[in-house]
Amino acid sequence: MKFQGLRKSLHWNKKKTGITVLCVCLLGAGSFYFTRRGTTRRNNTQASFVRTTVLKKTTLNNSISLTGTVESAAVSNVTTNQSLSVKSIPVQVGDWVKAGDIICVLDTEEIDKNIEKTLESLQESADQAKESLASAEENLTWAQSDADSAWNTMAEKETAMNSAKTAYESARSSVDAFQANVDQAQAAYQSLMEAENAALSQLNAAISTGECSGLEDTACTAGTNYQNAKQASNEAKSKVDSAQQDLKTAQSAMNYDALAAAYTSAQTAYNNAVNAWNTARNQRDNWETKVTEAKEALEKASASDALDDLYEKRENCTLRAETAGKVTAINVTVGSMAGNNTTIATIQDTEALKISVTIPEYEIQNVELGMSAKITTDATEGEIEGTLTQISPVASSQNSTGFSAEVTVTTPDSGLYVGINATVEIIQSTVDNVFVVPIDAVGTNDQGEAVVFVKESGSGAEAVFKEVSVTTGEENDYYIEISSSQLSEGMEVRSSADPQQAQVNMTEGNAQDLSNNAGVQFDMGGAMPSGEMPSGGGPGGNGGAPGGRGGNG
Repeated sequence: MKFQGLRKSLHWNKKKTGITVLCVCLLGAGSFYFTRRGTTRRNNTQASFVRTTVLKKTTLNNSISLTGTVESAAVSNVTTNQSLSVKSIPVQVGDWVKAGDIICVLDTEEIDKNIEKTLESLQESADQAKESLASAEENLTWAQSDADSAWNTMAEKETAMNSAKTAYESARSSVDAFQANVDQAQAAYQSLMEAENAALSQLNAAISTGECSGLEDTACTAGTNYQNAKQASNEAKSKVDSAQQDLKTAQSAMNYDALAAAYTSAQTAYNNAVNAWNTARNQRDNWETKVTEAKEALEKASASDALDDLYEKRENCTLRAETAGKVTAINVTVGSMAGNNTTIATIQDTEALKISVTIPEYEIQNVELGMSAKITTDATEGEIEGTLTQISPVASSQNSTGFSAEVTVTTPDSGLYVGINATVEIIQSTVDNVFVVPIDAVGTNDQGEAVVFVKESGSGAEAVFKEVSVTTGEENDYYIEISSSQLSEGMEVRSSADPQQAQVNMTEGNAQDLSNNAGVQFDMGGAMPSGEMPSGGGPGGNGGAPGGRGGNG
């Protein structure tokens, strides 16, 4: 038979609190048996007992135990960036406030004086701006009138020009045929004059060579040709003169020159009107710009960034709560000076609580967000519910072996106080309605089966135990789940598979002291009793078996 535990046995140095936890668990949850040996004299009577556990359906939690400090999940500070004296504080430490409630009022006397001075200065600037605006608007009215008049004149001149143009173009269309005759006659005359000049050149050449003696030489061909060319050009010149005379007669009959002059004069008058309109329009536009600028100047004179800043500073002298909660600190008094970036008060929501803990690095892979937690403190009774809601993705810079985490309290009206220490048991897994025994109670037989030893008969050191094969299940650092068709509630299981480790010898006095310290009742009857002691029930009680693994908060 192998008496080694199926799982790693509990060692006294496994946790700093291992000895205390184990003693309380074994003495509170196990059933102890004593047999009397020797005399009944205190401190001389030797007794032995076998540690047993009474089977009872219970809950086994696999968990990690941590410690931390209760904090508010919603903390806000009421601060100011102004160096002013405190005028009033309408709240006290411990008051519950709503978001927007007034916490502190600073003295605004100096700010009010600066606002009054700024308003006076702005009023002077506004009066000047109003005068400038009125002058600009008046000049704009005159400029607009001038522009309207210039526009009307330009329209009239354009109408007159168009009328003159129509009359002129009508007359011109009537004399165009005569002009064409003049042009044609001039073209013919020009051509014949060129022919005459060419004939003259030939005649001069013939005279030079002696072929001709002069124009009087009738036998000279060059002379004859010149005479013919000159006659033809003279006739063409007569036709030009006749055509031009016809043109003048037609123009006179249509009053052409007067209409052309009238049209030219009308064009000049129109162009002058256009220039006058452009000048008047530019002046009007300039005054419109000045009116706009004057209006902007008046707006700026009516308000300023400096005044807005003063109003904002005065508004910020009434300090309000950003969040609902309980006032937990007030750092100023009436009449004291609030410096720049001073924290006036601290508000904490005492109904929304959390506990900051540190998860050891060897446990970080075994936890995840959303796990439930059990919270206990020295200031409250029973267990308070919580949920693991935050885990830092990196190890703490102050503690390289742990990860900062937060457990949110979910029990309403938990009774917790901000700032108190708390123990947090993060539940990694839970099994209900199972038999659990100390890990050391499970051994391994020669066939490699997990076994426990169930009491059959006898008591004390003479108790007889039989081997029962079991199937193991979930476990934590202290307890392990077992099941078998041969197990039932009320059975007593030896708390260690090794009978030597399960049997403890001590004097009657030491046993009595252990009983008193552990809270177990002993009926000494003048001597160490040989019968069975009442058992403490299965581990875990109403709250389930202890979680076992510890960590630093």
